[in-house]
Amino acid sequence: MKIGLIGFEFESANKGCEALVYSFLSLFNELVTKDVTVYNFSGTNIGMVSNYFSDYKFINILPRLKDVNMKYFRALRSCDYIFDVTMGDSFSDIYSKDYYFHLIKQKVYAELIGKKYILLPQTYGPFEYAESEKKAKKVFNRAYKIYCRDEMSQKLLEEKFGIKNSVLVSDMAFVLPFNKAKYKFSNKEKIGINISGLLYKGGFHSENQFGLSLNYPELINKLINELSDKYEVHLIPHVIDLKEDAYDDDYKICELLNEKYPNTILAPAFDTPIEAKSYISNMDVFVGSRMHSTIASFSAGVVTIPISYSRKFEGLFGSLNYPYVVNAKEETTDSAYELVVNFIKDRSKLAGVQKESMTIIQEKNRRFKESIRELLKEK
Repeated sequence: MKIGLIGFEFESANKGCEALVYSFLSLFNELVTKDVTVYNFSGTNIGMVSNYFSDYKFINILPRLKDVNMKYFRALRSCDYIFDVTMGDSFSDIYSKDYYFHLIKQKVYAELIGKKYILLPQTYGPFEYAESEKKAKKVFNRAYKIYCRDEMSQKLLEEKFGIKNSVLVSDMAFVLPFNKAKYKFSNKEKIGINISGLLYKGGFHSENQFGLSLNYPELINKLINELSDKYEVHLIPHVIDLKEDAYDDDYKICELLNEKYPNTILAPAFDTPIEAKSYISNMDVFVGSRMHSTIASFSAGVVTIPISYSRKFEGLFGSLNYPYVVNAKEETTDSAYELVVNFIKDRSKLAGVQKESMTIIQEKNRRFKESIRELLKEK
């Protein structure tokens, strides 16, 4: 069997993006264990993925649309299935209109040339431009199957695009494997804080690109300063780009904060999302601003307090009946701080709700796995 993967980052600074390929292939490997060739059309190196799935053959194909040898198009055509996840949350024009149009172009070619094009669980929208919606509608209409990871996305597909047959499951990263015993820790009560370097800097393009209603650096500093007196605070990056000029990177911000607050502990610069989740799984409470860092903690059974900068947080956790999300686009710095502190105090209550949410996740994961199993039987 030949499968093509689009919108996955096999090797990325963003461990959340990497988590999707490890998670999907873990699930796929439960259904098809051998004689599988995986074409990576994502434009990134294979990285360490092949080490974890040694029974699969991996081929890296750069998505070059002007290749005179047509290598990219021939590889697309050879695939029995093409699975596209759009990095989980990039099927939207909020990050960059040009980047969105580039992604759409890849999707259109995959649908026109490939046999069966499947949109894996992801967030769809929001869309700021009518042109973006028009292009998205064409992709949705041609897709062989569409999965959503939250109810807000499914509702958008139904109401705005007339797609009535999408399948609601959950984010694939909930099934990411981990090894809690990989790292050694003290017996102290531990709070992990994932700091988004991007939010700390204000965004890619402007001082407050994501329209936050609070001062994010001030909130983070206040939390670290107060919590580190009572708990063992771990500063945990989830986007790790060690290049000196890297802009979107959590590690260097965590490093600076560790120097400022020497009673904190700086987590390692993880090589894989499995390493990151293995570390996070040892926390008692986890406060995270990168969504996939909170998915890692949540699915590892750690009491989780997401700090949201996008509706994707509310969409995902809302679909799990988990309301303990701090909305950084509605709260003030002080009110957000109070919410986090109060959630930590009520962590036994959060743990109970989270346990109920995990039953929802398990059912959605079962549904997704069975749907993929049936999909692979279709001729």
